[in-house]
Amino acid sequence: HYFIQSNLSSHGMGVWDKAGQLAASTSRTEVGLTLQGLILELTSETPNTPSQHEVKSALLHLLALCGDEVKLQVKWCQLAVLALNATQCVFTTRELNEVTSFILEVCRATNYLYCTVEALGALLYNVDMNLLKMLDTLLGERGIILELSLGCAPEREVQHLALRCLNNMLNSVTDEMFLTHIVATLTTLTTSRLHGDNLNRARLLAGAMKSLQTIAKQCPSQYVLEQILSVVKGYILEGVSLTSSPAISLESLSLDELNLSDINEPGHTRYSQPRVRNKKGRGKRRKADMSKPDNRSTPPVNKEPPPHFQRGGGSQHPTSPEGGLQGGGGCSWRSEQKQTSSKASPINQPPSKSVSAKDAALSSSPATTQQIPGILNKNMAFDPQQQTDFSVSTSESEYSESDTEEGLANKVLAVKCRTRLTTLQTLQQCISSVHKSRTYGIWSAFLPSDPNFGLLHVIGKEQHVKSRIAGLSALTALVESVKHYFVAADSRPGGGGKAPYTPFSKTLATDLQTLHSALLRQIPECPVAVLPHLFQCLAVLVIHTPFTKLNSGLISKILNAATQYISFSPHYKVESGALALLCACLTVETPLPEVGEWLMTQHRDVTTRLPSNARADDVTLPDTPKDTNMLLGRCLDHLKQGSHQKDVLQIICQILRFYFPSISQWWSEIASTAKLALTATSDTLIQNMALLVMEELGRALAAALDRVEVELVALREHWIHLLSGVIVPILQDEHSAIMPGACDILSTIGNAVFSSFEVHTQRLIMTLLLALTNPTVAATSSACRCLGVLVMYPCVRDDLLFVADTANAIITAMESTDCSDSGLLLRVSWSLGNLSDTLVVNKLNNPAFVSDFSDLLLGRLLDVSLKSASSNDKVKSNIVRALGNLLRFMKQSTYDKLHFKQYVTNSVECLLRCCTSGMMKTRWNACYALVNTLQNPVLSPANSTWGTSLFDTLTSVISHCKNFKVRINATLALTQCASRACYGPSFLKVWSTVLIMLCEEAGGGGGGAMCGYTEKLRLQLILLLCHLTTLHQPEDRDRMTSSYPPAHMRPGMIAACSMVATADTLSEAEEDVIGRARRVCEQVGGQLDLIHSLLVPPQLPSDTEAFITSDISQNRFAALLR
Repeated sequence: HYFIQSNLSSHGMGVWDKAGQLAASTSRTEVGLTLQGLILELTSETPNTPSQHEVKSALLHLLALCGDEVKLQVKWCQLAVLALNATQCVFTTRELNEVTSFILEVCRATNYLYCTVEALGALLYNVDMNLLKMLDTLLGERGIILELSLGCAPEREVQHLALRCLNNMLNSVTDEMFLTHIVATLTTLTTSRLHGDNLNRARLLAGAMKSLQTIAKQCPSQYVLEQILSVVKGYILEGVSLTSSPAISLESLSLDELNLSDINEPGHTRYSQPRVRNKKGRGKRRKADMSKPDNRSTPPVNKEPPPHFQRGGGSQHPTSPEGGLQGGGGCSWRSEQKQTSSKASPINQPPSKSVSAKDAALSSSPATTQQIPGILNKNMAFDPQQQTDFSVSTSESEYSESDTEEGLANKVLAVKCRTRLTTLQTLQQCISSVHKSRTYGIWSAFLPSDPNFGLLHVIGKEQHVKSRIAGLSALTALVESVKHYFVAADSRPGGGGKAPYTPFSKTLATDLQTLHSALLRQIPECPVAVLPHLFQCLAVLVIHTPFTKLNSGLISKILNAATQYISFSPHYKVESGALALLCACLTVETPLPEVGEWLMTQHRDVTTRLPSNARADDVTLPDTPKDTNMLLGRCLDHLKQGSHQKDVLQIICQILRFYFPSISQWWSEIASTAKLALTATSDTLIQNMALLVMEELGRALAAALDRVEVELVALREHWIHLLSGVIVPILQDEHSAIMPGACDILSTIGNAVFSSFEVHTQRLIMTLLLALTNPTVAATSSACRCLGVLVMYPCVRDDLLFVADTANAIITAMESTDCSDSGLLLRVSWSLGNLSDTLVVNKLNNPAFVSDFSDLLLGRLLDVSLKSASSNDKVKSNIVRALGNLLRFMKQSTYDKLHFKQYVTNSVECLLRCCTSGMMKTRWNACYALVNTLQNPVLSPANSTWGTSLFDTLTSVISHCKNFKVRINATLALTQCASRACYGPSFLKVWSTVLIMLCEEAGGGGGGAMCGYTEKLRLQLILLLCHLTTLHQPEDRDRMTSSYPPAHMRPGMIAACSMVATADTLSEAEEDVIGRARRVCEQVGGQLDLIHSLLVPPQLPSDTEAFITSDISQNRFAALLR
């Protein structure tokens, strides 16, 4: 050793520099000594880690000097493994292909497979395999790595090493052909009869499943995923070899195709209590073993084995050559391999098995539950790195290393546990990769009716905690992938007799109820480490379950089970998971009457039953009064103690939002506790959530006041106390980060409470909000929104100064540079719409308000609205509403000004564009804005340039738009013209359009929800027809009658329209319009007989009346006639 070091370090050069500069004529002996010296340099107690450039240069130079000498080639492979694990060398594509070709030649020409395969794995880890020219030689149909994985080499360790090498290479393989070959090879390996002992078989299966998991992450084709799932289904419970594993289809997966065995069979009775050595004894044993010479042959330069593929963090432990594996099948890459003796030379023997460090403990709950909404995170990926010690380890080094039968059996069980765990993780990956339209096949295969198979068996009977958690993670992913099917579930009794088959809705409803019941049964028996994951899975299932169409009582059982764990104080994550589940129950399909009844029946005087997996001294009972609601009381206790504040505040928000009547008697306690949570912490998130609770409480109290469920005096005192104690100090602090939440609270005061305040209190609130609309303040959008609510209160909307100040604040906010923020612009535009509504109300009720309102301010409002009309559709729907109201508010003196005429023209053109483009809400808002525009007599279409385009656009919308609400509002707009002159030359076009649409709608516009809209549209068309009839002139009649539909279409139109025009549900205004049109038709005579027949009850022949009275009820006849 000293001779080599001194020789290589001569002339002040480093070991690696010297190696990289050896002459081409260097003798084989000196090359061998150089390789040996570099190996010693890397394996010394204080190794000097070389640079990447030094390692790369030395390896490439020594590769050329090795020649065809077998021993030098093997030594080079050993050096490459150590060097590549120590440094992250980056080879060029040419260099990578050159080194790979060299290693493959060594692999073909020698019997030292272990070293060469190990070097190949270290070289190709985390390398883009698509750059290799010899990829087909490695991973093709007859590739070296695949055949070694099948056991073509006599050494058992080579097969294990080939599987690990294959797993490392799969990270960058994307070619579908290679993935198909690899999956086929691994499927053959897992489904064929493996020779050797149980430990060897278990290790091979674990390696194969790890590779399949890596392939599933590449999102291959559906065919490849089907092959992987066929293997996964066979090993999800046991992880032992199967006699056969046929290919499956995702549409027809069935567990009956495979011969599965129970993990609780007699051979596994000792699994729950494996023989585990304590840490102290294990440490002494390791030192003793390391001091003794190994009785097996080992590489002379490696006293301890190099870590396998540490360059990429390989996860597999080095394996021992115990057990036998006979070569299976021919090896095309080296025909003489079959005749090779199983006895290898010392340099070819695999390194001795080292005692691995103890694996991470098997169970725990992962990071704090992410909730839905805001509680559960959809990405429920299982992370074994976050586990703590709750169960036995799957590491083989934890068991006795003696060759006793018990020690080997425990090792086999440990490897099988890892196999099941990897299989479950592979299943979760496949679920994420399979197309959503084909996931129901996985649901029916892995959640069968027999509870002894599938994921439910893993979750309920598996004693390995990691596997239980992985099973719950896979089940959560499966629920997320098939949730779009759940809407079809329906267990309600149907009408009629018994069907000869079971409908899909009944089957799906039964599956959901069974799954809920199975998971609920696991809660009392579940280990503490698994409970958070079980609650997560239940929460995701609850969120997507249509409880209104299932049998009642199911969600009450879930609420009862989760409530028992929200005071399980020693286990924080268990409490957090239970709170997440409660929040999911309070959010789903709200409000559910069953949940409301449950909240009303849960009181604190009910005896608290401890969970079966909790000790009596682990549970902390609340100190609040016994007559308080149990769930609400425990949540308030958590807030007072400062624990689980985020989860508890979200639960209280859901209760206040949907189930306030059930807990309305305790609203004052909620208010005081939320105030305490706000003032007792400096965490901005908790403060914002406490403000959100106050906002929901204010909204619920305002609604309760309208229902006379809360006294106004008590509510006024609550707001006065809240304003002086919390809200005003927050709004006066310009550096406060929670000002938006405080502004949102003020928007829930309500008109009754606000009008009961003293004048100075009202002025204080207005002044604070107006001051916050400065564009530099973060609370601008919330302040503008609150002003948009206040300006509609009857007690302040006729205050000209406040309305003007609010308008100026909105204009300033919309003209600011921050308007690029869509959220800010959306809230401010909504406030602008409310302000314009207030202007219209004041015009109708207070004419003096119109004369006093500034024309300049009105022009600024129109200008800022037109500028914002080019924003997104959500903002545009508010802008068009504001434009319609502002045009309706305009008075004659204002319109006479030149620039206001241009404002009107631009506004109408903007509304017409929005009628035919954008989302439907924008369209019907634009049509209704035209209704408001035409209600202003100052803006007559006859005297404007936009009149013709207005009628053309509206008639086109009525004829061609597919949305009924848009067509109804467009028809309503056409009825707003007060005289025949307003229609101008477009009168006959509107008339003919109405007749055509009445003919088309005579046959009905569909059933279900569309039926109501069809009736409304037909009624609105009839009202427009009546309006046109009352306005027509004598010279119009000839052209009006020429627009009548053909004779064969008239009976259907008459039957449909007469029933609508004579219905009992018409309002007085509608009856007045129809009555005036009917009288006009009677005065005119025969020319308008068709119109008259549309407006009178249908006249039936006498024989038809006799037939009705004798045989058919009038209700049925009305239906037939319709």
